[in-house]
Amino acid sequence: MNNYIKAEFIKDKRSANATLMKLVPVIVVVFNLLMVSLMGVAPTGKSYVMATTFNWYPILILPVILSLLVVNSCSKETPSHLVSQKSLGLSGSKMLFAKNVVVLVELFVMLIISSVLADGLGIFIFKETIHIKTLIMATITLFIGSLPVVGMSFLLFYVVHKKVVVILINFLLVFPSALIAVQSKWVFFLWAYSLRMLAPIIGVHPNGTFLTEEDPLMTTHATYLGILLSLMVYLLVLITLNILIRRKNHD
Repeated sequence: MNNYIKAEFIKDKRSANATLMKLVPVIVVVFNLLMVSLMGVAPTGKSYVMATTFNWYPILILPVILSLLVVNSCSKETPSHLVSQKSLGLSGSKMLFAKNVVVLVELFVMLIISSVLADGLGIFIFKETIHIKTLIMATITLFIGSLPVVGMSFLLFYVVHKKVVVILINFLLVFPSALIAVQSKWVFFLWAYSLRMLAPIIGVHPNGTFLTEEDPLMTTHATYLGILLSLMVYLLVLITLNILIRRKNHD
């Protein structure tokens, strides 16, 4: 298994994902600079940088980034490569697992770098108060909340084999997430997980406005439930993909 993962990391050094890892933190910085500059000074005890980084960014930009990470990883395998790998007796399911590991590592690194840069912007440029504990919790929660979308992106690409379809589906489905995240049915909509889980952590409504302490959305029950659901859904998608690949390749 280690060899599969090492091979994926080596291949990714020469792929578009390597460029994406360098580009995304820059996008986060520019996005924050533009959005926060337009909004002005944040209310006392609030942070527009946190709202932008962990609310608007997950809606407007992150779905496309998640899609690109997955489709770039999968697109490296041409039909001739797949035939060659099968003739060598390589396991398709192990390759899938290795791709997931690499994509998740890349995503986690990007989120950490982006969060650190956002923290620097908030403190040194916009003079906002950002608590490190909140920043860490929000980063980890956003990562976990992204797992189902990553898993579903792998499944979609395996089924349709079209980059544009995967990107378009994730891009379009994330827009109603702000509305669905405040309803009880959010648990059935993967693209709303992050917004609902992050609401009590950063104190921001899924629609982008600040929450009061008394707001029902400030309860952390949804965060714990979302974390559990995210892990369960991601594992379920991985198992489903593994079964499909084994049936196709008979490995």
